[in-house]
Amino acid sequence: MFTGIIEAVEPVRSVIKTSGTTQLKISRPQNFRDLKVGGSIACNGICLTVTEFEHDNFTVEIMHETTQKTTAGKWLSGDKLNLERALQVGSRLDGHWVQGHIDTTSTLLETKTMTSTLYLTFALPAQDKVLVVPQGSIAINGVSLTIAELKENRFSVALIGHTLEQTNLKQLSIGNKVNLEYDVLGKYILRNNQKTALNQEFLHENGF
Repeated sequence: MFTGIIEAVEPVRSVIKTSGTTQLKISRPQNFRDLKVGGSIACNGICLTVTEFEHDNFTVEIMHETTQKTTAGKWLSGDKLNLERALQVGSRLDGHWVQGHIDTTSTLLETKTMTSTLYLTFALPAQDKVLVVPQGSIAINGVSLTIAELKENRFSVALIGHTLEQTNLKQLSIGNKVNLEYDVLGKYILRNNQKTALNQEFLHENGF
């Protein structure tokens, strides 16, 4: 579990592709002193497991399924990733609940600056509109953000200066792909509503 508050932005040092998996070696931030094999780190929002580490780098393994569902399959040596260690019990939850399980990818459609605030507009798959609400939470490349504007097939987020300085979102260009994770609370509510729809089967199962 994560919060969407990015701790560091570090480059990929090497990419080694083998049959079915990809090994990534990533530069280790100085403050990541508590790394351990088997620990979880969100890399651009994807929960990945540390398989080994050294003083100045750590290695994670990416499965084929992950490369198909996220932007990880396109990462190259030198690409800078947003990094966040797993949430510790007792820590402040400054962002929102982020699982590190990517729902889909999206494309940056537009950027604009209004009163010193940068707005980024991303494509929204039609089937996913039910999972987002104005002023709701969303994780983009692992960054906890608030939806500032919602339209039929797109949504916008507003970035403060701190977010621009502490994440890799400032490096995005029109057409770039990002990882999206919708608010897990919204997903559970939607699934519960679907399961408890009032119909003949539901009434029969509940003794009516």
